[in-house]
Amino acid sequence: MSRQVSDYLSEINDHIFLPGLQREFVWNPRQIEELFDSLIRDYPIGAITEWRVRAANISDYNSYNFLRMYVADDYRPPDPVLAEYDLYNQEVEDKEPEILIIDGQQRLNSLYIGVEGGITVYNGGRGKPSDELQYWEGQRLCVDLFGHPEYDRDDTAGDYEFEFKSTGKFGGADETGYSLTGETRHLWMPVGELWNGDDEGGSGNSTVLEGRALSEVVDEYVDTAELRADNETRYQLRSISMAVARDITSNVLQDDLETDSTNKDRSEIPEIFTRLNMEGSDPKPYQLLLSKLMSYWPYAEEENERINPREVIQDWIDEFKQKFPQYEQEIDRKLFLRYTAYLVGTDLLRSNLSSIDEERMDEMRERWLYNEPVVAGRRFEWFRTSLEKAFQTVIESGIRSSVMNTMPIFALLGVFYYQNPDAEVSDANRESVFQFVARALLLNKYYQVLTYGKCRNWMRYLREWEPDTNEPIVFPGDELFESENISPSAEDIRRVVANARYESSPGEPVFTDTDVTAVLGLIEESYTQSTSTSIGDYSVDHIYPKSRKESVSESIGETVDLNRIGNLQLLPHEMNEEIKSDQWPHDWLDDLGNAEAERIQRVNQYPDIEPTPENAQAFIQAREEQITDYLIDKYVK
Repeated sequence: MSRQVSDYLSEINDHIFLPGLQREFVWNPRQIEELFDSLIRDYPIGAITEWRVRAANISDYNSYNFLRMYVADDYRPPDPVLAEYDLYNQEVEDKEPEILIIDGQQRLNSLYIGVEGGITVYNGGRGKPSDELQYWEGQRLCVDLFGHPEYDRDDTAGDYEFEFKSTGKFGGADETGYSLTGETRHLWMPVGELWNGDDEGGSGNSTVLEGRALSEVVDEYVDTAELRADNETRYQLRSISMAVARDITSNVLQDDLETDSTNKDRSEIPEIFTRLNMEGSDPKPYQLLLSKLMSYWPYAEEENERINPREVIQDWIDEFKQKFPQYEQEIDRKLFLRYTAYLVGTDLLRSNLSSIDEERMDEMRERWLYNEPVVAGRRFEWFRTSLEKAFQTVIESGIRSSVMNTMPIFALLGVFYYQNPDAEVSDANRESVFQFVARALLLNKYYQVLTYGKCRNWMRYLREWEPDTNEPIVFPGDELFESENISPSAEDIRRVVANARYESSPGEPVFTDTDVTAVLGLIEESYTQSTSTSIGDYSVDHIYPKSRKESVSESIGETVDLNRIGNLQLLPHEMNEEIKSDQWPHDWLDDLGNAEAERIQRVNQYPDIEPTPENAQAFIQAREEQITDYLIDKYVK
């Protein structure tokens, strides 16, 4: 059995939809481009599996629209973008599906986006605000009309080329139409120009352009291009353009897609879906878990316990991204699904997912619904609040994603707070978590401590851990390391200290380099001697200010690296910015008074060398040796 691409495009979001158990659309723009390239070259792309829905079962499941206008970026776009482009599939309203796609969603949705719709992407680069419209651009999938493998010219590409090009929408310049790359001519035309579709996307009356209609579209593109070419060259380029256009209509839009069909009862569809998608490495395990939950949770017998996990998680993603912008790019579905799995003692392993039955899915649902510790809270309040506490603890300790981008740590902390309702985001917990992360970073480069496997083991330990109820509940970081028999060697510490550098400006965000975080985080006395502050109130400070680098080098007669760990210390934000500033270390320490100056030097492991400009090199080297000895004495068994 087969259907043409044009048949699917005509019926998508009209008669053909997606079942709720399907994962979200996840292909990136390059994958979409490669799909069209495969079709035009007549490469196989795999079969589509349809579920022909029985009329009696229509009310028994959730169905979703295919994406037409798609946000193909991890950044959260501003509202004007979201008014036209979707982050995820929307639930079907006022239509009755006849066919649901249970395998082949990514390919069909890519075809739909490439022909009928478009994408939007963030183009602001690093550090620009993603909520400003000028940093977004709308793109459509284009084909180079001057690129065909059977036409070998020095001034054309000589092969098919598909690329998403900016249309000038929002903040991007229009990249469609004629362009030159060196001596090579390109004529970029949206693929959708060869398809007579509905402007709203999806219509039973859509058709592929042929004959005169096809020629008119191609002629317009060639005639309006500023080619600066003679008539013969223009004629040859038009011939190439027509060849490309005809290949798209015949090889892409009218290609026959292999199609399988089933009319099994709804109860069998989740198993069929799982078996189809467990083959190979696609989709990812967290997507399969979401599909399992979607196949079961929305159909719970108890009305007040029906949950649409896809929509709920997306709401949480939006909420957490706004609340914790420091980790905006790392907050995704995988995080919430891993946290869900951790709470029932499993993880996102394919072997684990295959054994998750309805009883285990019921247990997961109970974890979401558990609301006891929160008075008059929203639905799912304790599940959400526990993960919020995890984020607050990490962020208030000053750790940023460039240091710790292993998101299972957040799921691990979520389990800690979920299992221990009386635990607070206290100084003690911030400092315990900070030191736990610092120890992990110390060993991670050489022993891969921050891994999914280790977090999985620690999760199991936490679920069985029983705190002393007579004391404030503190995250048991030391016990977790002991449970895995993990400890550094003296050589590990020497290597980290020797390589630790600080490449960012001091101040917020506080900890942005892994080795620096590991070393300073493990000099515990530097941030626990003051009773008025916690680790999140400290800055990484250059003892000899970076602004004094030239003066230091002149005093010594050689260049001094002031980003070495020997020149870095922890200081409270206020002291660093308002008292020390860019003064020489011996000057500002003299201003503090003997007792405070002595404390600063002691807790930050100053060597017995006066920190004057001419002593900078000797001071930094001696301090690194002293830090190394301190860490070895404290942490090496």
